[in-house]
Amino acid sequence: MKLLQINLLIGLWVFLSACTTGLDFNRLGDSATQEDRRLLVTFTDRTINRELQGNALDTYRMRGNYNNSGWSERIAHELAERYHINFVAQWPVTTLGVSCVVYEVPADLTLQKVVLALQGAQGVSSVQQMQTFQVLSENKEPVAKPYSDPYVDLQSGFKTLRIADLHRMTTGRGVRVAVIDTGVDAGHPDLLGQIKYSENLAPAPKDNDLADVHGTAVAGVLSARPDNGIGIAGVAPEAEIYAFRACWPDKPGSLAARCNSFTLALALNQAIKMQTQIINLSLSGPEDLLLRQLIEKALANGIVVIAAVPGNDQVGGFPANIPGVIAVGQGGESNKYQIVAPGKDILTTVPNQAYDFMTGSSFATPHVAGLAALLLQLHPDWKSAELRRNLDGDLNLLAASLLASRESLARRD
Repeated sequence: MKLLQINLLIGLWVFLSACTTGLDFNRLGDSATQEDRRLLVTFTDRTINRELQGNALDTYRMRGNYNNSGWSERIAHELAERYHINFVAQWPVTTLGVSCVVYEVPADLTLQKVVLALQGAQGVSSVQQMQTFQVLSENKEPVAKPYSDPYVDLQSGFKTLRIADLHRMTTGRGVRVAVIDTGVDAGHPDLLGQIKYSENLAPAPKDNDLADVHGTAVAGVLSARPDNGIGIAGVAPEAEIYAFRACWPDKPGSLAARCNSFTLALALNQAIKMQTQIINLSLSGPEDLLLRQLIEKALANGIVVIAAVPGNDQVGGFPANIPGVIAVGQGGESNKYQIVAPGKDILTTVPNQAYDFMTGSSFATPHVAGLAALLLQLHPDWKSAELRRNLDGDLNLLAASLLASRESLARRD
């Protein structure tokens, strides 16, 4: 009898685990049809952040498990049944206090009619179509050519911004920077030990190799290890990098990549929960209500958000156009930008122990994120507005200004 009870308890635990864990990210990637018929629906979840004494299952496990309450799951499935739409996935957006549900609208229903019906449903906070975002780089596929010698002299941005001089006074030590991008090759010789935390929130390839080109290149500009006898040096090599894989390559080994509303929302929520101080977004796309709410939440929490401005031949402009976000271009973009940073022929890390030259505002953005980390180490009490004020203008003069201030203080002492 006791053995039977144990088996029943094990069976119940397995059943509950299957119900509450493991988002299937592969169902949340690119749409299987030309028209993306997926919707993101949010409603206030009264169970989020509610403390239930003595309930060990009520905890939120940071890696891998995104638990929904039984109440919110019931509401999500009731909406699916009432409006004849297909439930895909559900996840609690803990920083906004809402439950986010992905539905797919069957082909025999009119998409906009379903949207309007859901917008009028009691308790529903927001309804939007799934949006697609693109990383911002000129689509030149990197040459997988290994290097073994130091290439700091070939780093145009590193030299222009006088990063080596700045490293005499600051390296970004201890500043938490979230990189929301494709995957990062944490095993690259120049990135070994540089990634504090990584998490995959996007569809994984068949070989499960998450070392993608774009994210690895962005991370290299930001944090490649200096003085190790190989490769290049990052702008803020002692910053703590939190790498969230929310985007995936268009094809294996491709520089071009995409993300969507859901995967980016997952990553932004994690970056906020983990109290990162800077968020690097080397991507752009259409206006998105849920992502705007999360970015505004990050800004309200004092997080510095830095986003790339698309080039003249690229679409989008969001989220760089959100007030308070530091918008970065490489120069020459028709879209409005706040800061121009080096973004042409930037030598950086790529997977398979290699390096390559990259061009695009995607690679201007981590230069600014790195400079922000350098400033935060020097002035940990600075808020995002003060950082924006000091980064606004000619970045080439920033090093001279900081070094002059340091020499002036030294003379006073």
